Amino acid sequence: MKRRTTLAVISGALAAAGLGVIAGTQPAQPVAGINQPTAATKSNAPAKQLWHCGMHPQVIQDHPGFCPICHMALTPIGHVDHASTTGPGGGTLVTIDPAVVQNMGVRTAKVTRSSLQRSVRAVGVINLPEPAMHDVNLRVGGWVEKLYADQEGMGVVEGQPLFDLYSPDLQVAEQELIGAVKASKASGGLTGGGEEGPTLVESAKHKLALLGIAQQDVDAIAKADKPPATTPVRSPATGHIEDKTIVQGSAVAAMTKIMRIVDHSHVWLEVQVYPNQIDSVKGGLKVRATVEGMPQKEWDGSVSFIYPHLDHMSRTLMLRITLANPGFHLRPGMYATAEIALDPVENAVQVPREAVIDTGDRQIAFVDAGDGHFEARRVQMGVAGEGGTVQILSGLAPGETVVTSGQFLLDAESRTIEAIAMMGGGTAQASANAPAPAPATAPATQSILSVAYCPMAKASWLQRGSDIANPYLGTAMPDCGSVQNTVNAPADARMAALLKAYLDVEKSLSADRLDSSAQTELLARAKKLPEKQYAALRIAAAKLSEAQDLQRAREAFHAVSDQLVSALSKNTGEGAKQ
Repeated sequence: MKRRTTLAVISGALAAAGLGVIAGTQPAQPVAGINQPTAATKSNAPAKQLWHCGMHPQVIQDHPGFCPICHMALTPIGHVDHASTTGPGGGTLVTIDPAVVQNMGVRTAKVTRSSLQRSVRAVGVINLPEPAMHDVNLRVGGWVEKLYADQEGMGVVEGQPLFDLYSPDLQVAEQELIGAVKASKASGGLTGGGEEGPTLVESAKHKLALLGIAQQDVDAIAKADKPPATTPVRSPATGHIEDKTIVQGSAVAAMTKIMRIVDHSHVWLEVQVYPNQIDSVKGGLKVRATVEGMPQKEWDGSVSFIYPHLDHMSRTLMLRITLANPGFHLRPGMYATAEIALDPVENAVQVPREAVIDTGDRQIAFVDAGDGHFEARRVQMGVAGEGGTVQILSGLAPGETVVTSGQFLLDAESRTIEAIAMMGGGTAQASANAPAPAPATAPATQSILSVAYCPMAKASWLQRGSDIANPYLGTAMPDCGSVQNTVNAPADARMAALLKAYLDVEKSLSADRLDSSAQTELLARAKKLPEKQYAALRIAAAKLSEAQDLQRAREAFHAVSDQLVSALSKNTGEGAKQ
């Protein structure tokens, strides 16, 4: 009964505290931050002595005893000071003992102002350009006497003979030309003695040209004494043969497509971009393309056409990129990755992307104010840049220092301290004489994790917030997936430390890179869990730590995610029953 009463008091205190900065709720008025003095503080009433658990800091009570979770003896909490907690930027100021900050692994970075380089990565398929396709058709009937272009895929050059054609209709037209030439010579037309002869000759030549005979063959026929037995049909362009429908000796009719000649010197790469990227792309942007099978090669091109409609199934916009193809290494049907260089954003305030926590409703960054003081400040993000940076439209100024790692533990610490202040009538700033909390403090159980699912990869993962950052498809399809469920963050410090390493691995896979230190840390944390209960999780973590490429790392990450989601979902269900 006593334990239930204690837990009820704790739950009420956390609910009154608003469950932290990141949850998006606010404490009771007046709202001046989590360290706002209460009415009890303003009076001369002595501060109340509280006890808490070093392994589960959310467990707080006003008398000595044992933790209801791990049954460790509770330790006394030092009295608190009553200082103002509004930061210079107007946000909530959280003060944490430097020893705790070090244990959290807090890392920081400077807010800068510079040109923000941007690019869009997209995956597409190599196709043949339509203007490079040339069909070979006959305008007379006949028979293929000699076939030179005798196999598909062979290369030909413009003017090269494809086959020799015997055609009675051509024989008649050639005889007319030869007769006109002889008549012109007899009448002196070729020496300027008459006009009718040259007119007949030109008409006969024009007729053969209309029948598809090359000019060089027409001139040769005009010099002959009799029509040749066969007439060569030549290639209209340089390229490779496709769709060949004839063999040696085939009978062909007029208006028949014989074969197609395709020029591979340039190809089209057709890629798809998402609706939120449409405003950034335009014709003429420079593109660099790569294919997985030839990682050392790159092809330069540009955006040559933007389709005027969206694909109604995928809700994406198709872009056409024209690439030069020297050496014919790019072949139709290949998958290629295109990096489209967008116009840079000049004079942009920017920070590392991991410095901003996006809760869906709000975007929060922790500003390091020095001496263990951190200000939780609301910001507004703009466009994402290269190198994992993001534009900040409001909330931060160049020169300020923001936290890039450990923000979630800072938020958890602020919730714990706020709960202490609400129960004891004190403030959130611990006195210099107060003992430092245990190094392995864990986030409060009320922290919410999102369970996201990708239908393309057929896999789930855990993440903070609702903005999808797909670790299985990476930068190729970063937004693929949706949040399917939510679970409570673990209260156990060992599981919380494992979750932190897990989220670091997830962030690196989302950026198409491996973080060996995070993978090793994940395995080390998994080994500290009960072996029998988490055997499958430990095996999956071991495989992840051994992965040397993205494909195997993502396969192992899939197994780790399944085990972790299952464990946290079970804990969430048990907590709901209690």
